Amino acid sequence: MILPTPPIPPVGKIISRPCEGDIPNFKEKNASIERLSKLAHEVNPDYLLFHPSINSIQNVWLLASYCGAWLGGQNIFFLLAVIYDYIFLSPFDIVGLSLIMMLIILISILSFGAFFTLKQLKRKQSRYHKILLLKNTQQIAYYEHKRKQDPIFHLVNYRDITASIRRNEGLVYEALNLHVIDPKTNQSIQSINLEDMQLNPYDQWTFIRTYMERPAEELPLDPRYAHACPTDVSTSLLACADIAQEKKNKGLTGLRHEVTVMGWLRACTVSYLDLAEGNIYQSSANPALHPEVQRRCMWDGKNNPYNILPVTAERQAAFANQNQKVKQKWYSGIAINATWFIGSILYVMLVIA
Repeated sequence: MILPTPPIPPVGKIISRPCEGDIPNFKEKNASIERLSKLAHEVNPDYLLFHPSINSIQNVWLLASYCGAWLGGQNIFFLLAVIYDYIFLSPFDIVGLSLIMMLIILISILSFGAFFTLKQLKRKQSRYHKILLLKNTQQIAYYEHKRKQDPIFHLVNYRDITASIRRNEGLVYEALNLHVIDPKTNQSIQSINLEDMQLNPYDQWTFIRTYMERPAEELPLDPRYAHACPTDVSTSLLACADIAQEKKNKGLTGLRHEVTVMGWLRACTVSYLDLAEGNIYQSSANPALHPEVQRRCMWDGKNNPYNILPVTAERQAAFANQNQKVKQKWYSGIAINATWFIGSILYVMLVIA
């Protein structure tokens, strides 16, 4: 399904600006560090790159499109049965014609989400943020997304940022937003939406400030979850689907892209969901690859002082589309998933018939 582009957030409750006062302590340290370690794409002396945040709302949209595709398949068989009866068995009947039209409309509605999700797998349109913190130059890089336009690259000074907390009254959660505010009008001229429902926004801001303002040994990362990825992850949807599984922390896969029983069974049942999530990782525009960022990088790639596990040979091969175990896992999982998905539709229709 088409996932909504994150809205431009208003300025909420202002909490602090960079380099002003002491960095506050974590409020929910263990849970926040676990979540932030999972979100870390790369951490090194040059920059910290975050994966795009995938929340419960996105998962609900994807699950709804998956269910809609199944119900749409059911209605296709109803439509075929009605058309056969209308053409070959029954005389012309306006009621039968109306039923055919209603079924066509219903199928279109139910299949809308699945169609655009599959279309997105092919188009790879960027819609979600990868936030990049440049430590040496004290800047933040990101891409702004606008409807029907290519993503727009922004590079802003870290010290110009104002952090605010916006409370979502409907879903009752708070989110961190970063703004560049015009001092003359006191209005936000640039905003970065860090809408993460699973993360304490105060802890997220503490983590950002610690990376940008403090030595490497003070940045709390849990190596059980902080696993580096290649800078460019757009090369393999299957490897990104493995990353989507890894972030769920249920023994589905790991740093070496192990093929576990539970990971393979998930690929056999809901590969659609993991591939759709993997597409978000794959398609999100990456500021670390922009020439303006690349020319600011000075680290030689050796002796990383940050507590993140480096890219393994297996992960490198997976993103180069050369890891045969990853291919076999996903190709077999997709085939089995498609077989039982179509078979379940046929079975229900036979039972009804």
